[in-house]
Amino acid sequence: MITAIFNPDTTMANVYGLWQYDYGQVLRIQGLHLPSMVEIHFSLQETGGTSVMRVGVTKDGVTDVIIPDSMLENDGATSDYDIFAFVYLTDATSGQTEYKIKLRVKSRPEPEVPGGGEDPDIFHEAVQAVRKSADKAAESEKQAEGWAHGREDLPERAQDNAKYYAGQAADTAAKIPGRVEEAKEEIDRYVQGKEEQLKGDTGNVYFATFKVVNGRLKMYSDPEVDKVRFVRIGSRLFYRLNF
Repeated sequence: MITAIFNPDTTMANVYGLWQYDYGQVLRIQGLHLPSMVEIHFSLQETGGTSVMRVGVTKDGVTDVIIPDSMLENDGATSDYDIFAFVYLTDATSGQTEYKIKLRVKSRPEPEVPGGGEDPDIFHEAVQAVRKSADKAAESEKQAEGWAHGREDLPERAQDNAKYYAGQAADTAAKIPGRVEEAKEEIDRYVQGKEEQLKGDTGNVYFATFKVVNGRLKMYSDPEVDKVRFVRIGSRLFYRLNF
């Protein structure tokens, strides 16, 4: 891969690093922010003659295009030469050349078995793979945004989810005192149900009572029955008998 970097307000870039008989080489274009699919015309002549069109694929502001293998062979040229790439922008009614790239190729002896042999189908498969990857990334971003705070084009998530769950949390917090009260009543019911099973040899056993005080569940003994006092010190519960 070789890279052509365009600075602001420039329409021409020079690139070095190619050797004759290379193949499968990719030209990367940076600094232009081209459309997702853009025509790149390659030629061995700066003027006149004909050009070969390839399609560049742009992702995250960077455009990649495959250089034609035939131009990297150049019919066995024996001296250094240039390849010219023209960035051709089109819309529904017009097309125009906007930028030019000059690729310097160093000549070398021809290999005994040259590589290459372009297969247009392979190129188009590569383009489709890149487009599929870009579409998948865009869809993932869309879904993530929808789950985070809703999107108009995702009606099932049109409600702002972040606000919704914040509201749910507030509702839950508001219900905590009531749930503590329910827990107290459940404990009382359980203790009363087990009273007969928990009587000892000394007779009746009084069970502690529970009360919610300032949002906390507290346990008390009845001084009229068992004369037991419960005291919490740190994380431990102590008791004493008063006769």
